[in-house]
Amino acid sequence: MATRDNNVESDTQLYKIRGAQYCKGDRQTTFRVYAPRAKNVWVILTAFGREEFQIIMQKMDTGLWEATTHQALPGRTYLYLIDDCNGKYMLRIDPVSFSVIHIPEVDQVQSVVHDQTAYKWGDETWLTKRALINPLCAPLSIYELQLKSWRNGFHQPINFRQIAPELTAYCVTMGFTHVEMFGLLEHPNNSERGYIVSNYFAPYHDHGQCDDLKYLVDYLHQHDIGVIIDWVPTHFYQHHKSPGYSSSLHELDGTNMYASDKSLWSTLYFDYNKEETRRLLFSSALYWIDEMHMDGIRYDAVSQMIRRQSKDIPAAISFLRELNQTIHRVYPGVLCIAEETDGYPNLIRTMDFDMKW
Repeated sequence: MATRDNNVESDTQLYKIRGAQYCKGDRQTTFRVYAPRAKNVWVILTAFGREEFQIIMQKMDTGLWEATTHQALPGRTYLYLIDDCNGKYMLRIDPVSFSVIHIPEVDQVQSVVHDQTAYKWGDETWLTKRALINPLCAPLSIYELQLKSWRNGFHQPINFRQIAPELTAYCVTMGFTHVEMFGLLEHPNNSERGYIVSNYFAPYHDHGQCDDLKYLVDYLHQHDIGVIIDWVPTHFYQHHKSPGYSSSLHELDGTNMYASDKSLWSTLYFDYNKEETRRLLFSSALYWIDEMHMDGIRYDAVSQMIRRQSKDIPAAISFLRELNQTIHRVYPGVLCIAEETDGYPNLIRTMDFDMKW
């Protein structure tokens, strides 16, 4: 077993370590996936959805599997083939995918290698101003929308880049200061509202890839419109599409790394007593602010996250408090908003939210 400096894997910025990390200098990509109980893991590089190259990964002492190759330039599609602790082989998308794409030839969503340095942002003025202003002391008028049904309907969603000019013009005309987008996270069903999430780092595949969303956010910022993501940290999609392929986080290495029990939505609740749950979701929230320049996070279904069957869930409460405090400290001006319907006492103060939705 290879060894790795324990400081390399940051608990709050997994997106800088895991997934497909492309290095422009030497034109190679390092893949890392956390599957501590797996017996073997391979990177499967695909073309038109079919296997083209298979690369064996090495297991590190952190539970990460790692492989580096020159054969995976940006745009290359890939999956992991995981031989789990029960001896079951399954193709999986990368839990830390920055872009995913649906490939009709195999009817699968697959991960895409992405160069995070390729897009050149033009919103420096907006970000500087955001850090200097308390958003609770400034005008706040929010336009909530589901991007995949906006203007065109579920079955013909518009690319992020195409949406940008018309959405921005509408917000400027109507006097909105922010847009709040739901259905932004990757989810498997195109007719679903977007709350059954299968990947916490990739934007929904039918709208385009990572840089397309960056363009939309950048365009809005350059017209003084903030962007709030509707984030779903309470429950997740757990079904496997077939015996040999899955886009879900569930049972990645054959064990239950994330879930507690069944949710109200036929999904699984996250278990915040599990360290990997806390790491993954903490990093997801920071990724959307750090790399995607979001100006606020609207936490969906907080009521079910922090209290079920008349009992508080202390691990979830402490997670929210720690995450919100981190956001306020590191990213001043970013809003933390709770969607909470049960009237939990002193929720804003207890968990350091800015407001309730």
